[in-house]
Amino acid sequence: MGFREKNAWFCGVCILLIFIPYFYFSFQYPVEHVSVFLIAVVGLVVLLAGFHATNSIASKSIREAGDVPQADELDKLLELRASKWAGIVLAALVLVWSMVAMLSVPIEGVSQATLQQPGAAALNELDFTISATQALFWINLMFAGFVISNLVYYGRLIASYRGFANG
Repeated sequence: MGFREKNAWFCGVCILLIFIPYFYFSFQYPVEHVSVFLIAVVGLVVLLAGFHATNSIASKSIREAGDVPQADELDKLLELRASKWAGIVLAALVLVWSMVAMLSVPIEGVSQATLQQPGAAALNELDFTISATQALFWINLMFAGFVISNLVYYGRLIASYRGFANG
C-alpha cells in the first residue's frame, strides 16, 4: 500500500471515528455542540498530524530522500476524479438541504384582511423567528453534508488506488 493510499485510509477512518460521535451528540443536544465541535476538531487535527508524521517516518522512500515524493500524473488524476465526485455529492446535498430547509420552515399565515387594517404592519415588517435549536440543527445538517463529501473524496481515492492495485 502506497503512501498516499495509507493517508487516504487513515483520513477516512478518522473522519468516521471523530464525527459519528460528534453528530450523535450534536443532534441530541444541539445547543451544547460548540464545545464538542472544538474537541472533535482538535482530536482530528492531533490524530491526522500524528499519523502523517508517523507515515512519513515509516515510509522508506521518504526516509532516504528526506522529502515526500511529488504526486505523479496518476495521483493527480485520481485526486481530480475524487474531487469531482465529492463536489457532485456536496452540491447535491446542499441543494437538497436548501429545499428541505425552505419547505420545513414554519410559516404562519397572515390574512389579507389583517394587513389592510389601519396600523397593521406591512408584510415585510412581520417578524420571522426560528429557534436556536432549529437553527443549530440545520447548521449541523449542512456540516454533515461537508463531512459526507469528504468521506466520498477519500472513499473514491481508496477505491481508485485499490482498483489499480488489483489490476
